[in-house]
Amino acid sequence: MGLGWLLAGRRPGVRVVSVEREAERVAAVRELFAEVADLEVVHGDWTEIRRHGPFDLLVLDGGGNGKRSVPADPDLLLNPGGTLVVDDLTPLTAWPPTHQGRPDTGRTVWYDHPSLLTTEVRLAPDFATLLATRRP
Repeated sequence: MGLGWLLAGRRPGVRVVSVEREAERVAAVRELFAEVADLEVVHGDWTEIRRHGPFDLLVLDGGGNGKRSVPADPDLLLNPGGTLVVDDLTPLTAWPPTHQGRPDTGRTVWYDHPSLLTTEVRLAPDFATLLATRRP
C-alpha cells in the first residue's frame, strides 16, 4: 500500500525503486504496476537499494529495528537535503527510548547520526514514524 501512495504522490518522471524480499510479492507488484513508468521493483533484502541511490526520499518500512543488523548509511543513500522516513515504530514515550525493555538502537541510530536532523511524528496513539533530513 505504501508503494501505491508513493507512486500516486510523485511528480511525473520521478523514479521509484522498491525492494521486496518475497518473490511472490515482487511478481504481484510488478504485475499490478506493469503500466507505471519509472518504477523498478527489485527482489532481495533491503540492502539492494544501495545500488540504486542516492535518493531525495528514502522510505525504510518495517520499523527501525528491521535495519539493525546492517544499518542504512544516509551519507550513501540520501542526497544532501534528502529525507529519510522510518516507518512502523511505536511512539517514543521516554528518553532514552526503549523497545521491549531494551535500548532502542533501531531508533537512536537515526537520532544520533551526525548527518541527520531527525524527529518523530506520532500518527496514531500506537504508531509513529521518524522523519530525518540529511544535512547539506
